[in-house]
Amino acid sequence: MSKDMLIAIGGGTLSAFASLAFMSGMPGALLAVYLAPLPLLLVGLDHGIKAATAAGLSGIIVTGLIGGAMSGVLFSVIHALPAWIIVRQGLLKLPAADGKTEEWYPVGSILCILSVFCTGLLTVAMFWSLGEDGGLHDIVQSYLGLVFAYMMPTMDEVVRGDLVQTISPLFPGYMGTSWVVMAAVNASIAAAILTRAKRFKRPKSKLADLSLPDWMSWFLIAAAVMALLGQGELEFFGRNLALILAVPFFFLGLGVVHELARHVQFPGTLLAAFYFVMFLSGWIAMAVILAGLLEQWVGLRRRFMNPGPDRNDEDDN
Repeated sequence: MSKDMLIAIGGGTLSAFASLAFMSGMPGALLAVYLAPLPLLLVGLDHGIKAATAAGLSGIIVTGLIGGAMSGVLFSVIHALPAWIIVRQGLLKLPAADGKTEEWYPVGSILCILSVFCTGLLTVAMFWSLGEDGGLHDIVQSYLGLVFAYMMPTMDEVVRGDLVQTISPLFPGYMGTSWVVMAAVNASIAAAILTRAKRFKRPKSKLADLSLPDWMSWFLIAAAVMALLGQGELEFFGRNLALILAVPFFFLGLGVVHELARHVQFPGTLLAAFYFVMFLSGWIAMAVILAGLLEQWVGLRRRFMNPGPDRNDEDDN
């Protein structure tokens, strides 16, 4: 067996143990679960798509043996397949516009693929729930009720019920959003580690230079229309789809903020203050998503960060 294959199997096994860490009940186990894709990404981005495939299969087998068949299925969907997608697209080169050179597959497109993949899982859950009483929303409410009753048994039932009613309308979207964000975070950590070790094949990507494909806007618009015009389960479905599909625009909005920070005297201080305030207020995150949408549609960075050429063009006319 080759060295690369041994590394791949080891990475997949490590990822499997990390994904099952919550079963131990140890402090910090949840952090290990969040970082479960990291070994898969390190193996794949360093050794290639074959190694990523071997690592993913190893992780599926190990989780299946330890936690049962369902654990293996969940590992494949939540960790292995997304990591494989990131590796495949991350190492992909496409012909450039000049037809003579090649360019790396855009990071923004990978982010959009992850969001669409997540909405695909939500769509499968939606269709699966059609045969159940009350639909997906009621299933989510029942699940949250059981979880909160187990975690907070002393809480007043009325208060607990109100909490479930508050969280459940957007719970699938919250889970999907956190999943996409953590996939992006793990990919960034893997890239940083490999770059530091001088083993990363791609050039360094900057958030300020992030761009998204045009088709992503139409997915978000369709979900928003469904949420606004739909009723009942359709409204619930559209609302959560829109929340997940907004994640790439959130990162694009952060790109606008990082571009703005390039033009101030103390960019690090500005960004630190911004992220601190955003951590405290969800409204700031909404404003960042709006900035991302405006960047996609009207080009905020082009209009406000480099106004000189446009003004010169106007003067010439």
